[in-house]
Amino acid sequence: MKEKLMLKSENYHIPAVFTCPDGNNKYPCVIMCHGTGSSKDEAGNQYLDLADRLAEKCVASIRFDFAGCGESSDSGINQTFLAEVSDTVKAYEFAINNDRIDSDRIGIIGYSQGSRVMAMFLDSHYDKIKAAVSWSGACHNGIGVFSGWFDAFYPQAVEKGYVSVPMGWRSDLIIPKDWFDEIKNTNPMDALQKYSGDLLVIAGDADVLVPMPHCEEIAATNEKAELIIYAGADHNFNVLTEDRSISDNVIETTAQWLAQHL
Repeated sequence: MKEKLMLKSENYHIPAVFTCPDGNNKYPCVIMCHGTGSSKDEAGNQYLDLADRLAEKCVASIRFDFAGCGESSDSGINQTFLAEVSDTVKAYEFAINNDRIDSDRIGIIGYSQGSRVMAMFLDSHYDKIKAAVSWSGACHNGIGVFSGWFDAFYPQAVEKGYVSVPMGWRSDLIIPKDWFDEIKNTNPMDALQKYSGDLLVIAGDADVLVPMPHCEEIAATNEKAELIIYAGADHNFNVLTEDRSISDNVIETTAQWLAQHL
């Protein structure tokens, strides 16, 4: 069963899809946080495919669009980093208040900057989440891998209140000054130190956007963490190439792991 939703934040609506196995049981549920400028289906439909694989394994999921992304009607001016964390809270609240979901078996996955969102969500929900997954996570404290964007775009964001960032694969991404300030002033690696639930960290050793050793730093925050590194895999696990075998393996491995740990 797939249900399109429109969650409500303080300033805008959040398009979402709730995928649930057929049946009358209470199911575990996974919250999916997408990466910068992406969407609830993620690059190459990897989140859509993961949601389907989870449902086959009797695990529900909710995936959603941050402001200015996917089906969001917001221009992007509300796409601050902490607003993305707040959107994740809204998805979590939907899940735990749904009568088809077992609120004691909630998981979360973050992709790229979505992992950073996940980490800051865990800062205040570390004892509510049973299993967490990071895909190509960008969880550095402070600016981290966004230093190039700060150099190129922050002065204009200060001057105008926002900046239009060319993405190439989608329309320009509107990012407000608050996003930059919140990235600079948040410490997701410190937040991850609070989380003691099960953690799976997956990355590729050919990732040029987030250097692969960072995934080892993420895994080091949790003594129970499992770390998987795919040889030859880029930031998107090669899903946008002709050979999707690595991406398919990441999706299946993640679905199996979540089903086992939830």
